[in-house]
Amino acid sequence: MSETKVNILPVPTFSSLGVNYAKRDIKRYETVKASISPSDNRSVVLFADEKTLSVGELRVKVSRGVKLKLVQVFERQSPYVSKLDAELEDNAELELIQIYIGGSDTVSEVVTRLDGAKSRFTAVIGCTLDGEDKLDINLIAEHRGRKSESSIEIGSVLRGRSQKIFKGTIDFKNGSSGAKGSEHESALLLDNRVRNRTVPVILCEEENVEGNHGATVGRLDENHIFYMRSRGISEEKIYELAARSQLMKAVSRIDDDTAKARVYKALGWGDADE
Repeated sequence: MSETKVNILPVPTFSSLGVNYAKRDIKRYETVKASISPSDNRSVVLFADEKTLSVGELRVKVSRGVKLKLVQVFERQSPYVSKLDAELEDNAELELIQIYIGGSDTVSEVVTRLDGAKSRFTAVIGCTLDGEDKLDINLIAEHRGRKSESSIEIGSVLRGRSQKIFKGTIDFKNGSSGAKGSEHESALLLDNRVRNRTVPVILCEEENVEGNHGATVGRLDENHIFYMRSRGISEEKIYELAARSQLMKAVSRIDDDTAKARVYKALGWGDADE
């Protein structure tokens, strides 16, 4: 077995936390490569649902003044390694929507280079894990262009013995004067055996920049549950609504009706038009 380090945190932290990198035997995986270089504004939806061991590599280049909405939906039942490498030119905009629905072992890396002036990167991520599911996300927004902006939001639901690592890095490089970056995670833990690890990182080589991060991780408030039950809502429904709210911000951004209906079905939500 020859293991490769993937999802490497740009600045290592305490090794005891187990978040600096993930190790996988990549040689056992089938590699699928693709690229997207739109010349005009568009929306692209991609589903990852194969059952074989796979590495999915996607390169994206957003040209000057172009807006791209990229939706990635992960419905995996076997180990998967996803790599997304994006490059943004002047005034280019990338809106990334990622939805993770279960998956026995998913490793996902997103590296976005905001090279152009006034380029913009928005990431909205939703994930729901159960049983023995494992998810390791490493997202890096690298600012190089002046007045570039990034916004990262992730909402997750963990049940059973599932585990999730989210590493979100905003990196202000020299020359990114006036750049702004923010990231926020909200994680709902619905079982005592789940494990959630959040690693927000802000790196800075430029003085005139603005970066912030925050995280809300925990269980439903007992007072909130009591209030809703007093209004005739069952406890099961309360947890269902809370879990749905964590994912809805990402799901609601899908424009393609067919894709949205497929996501609703995978999540067990019924009809997307309801």
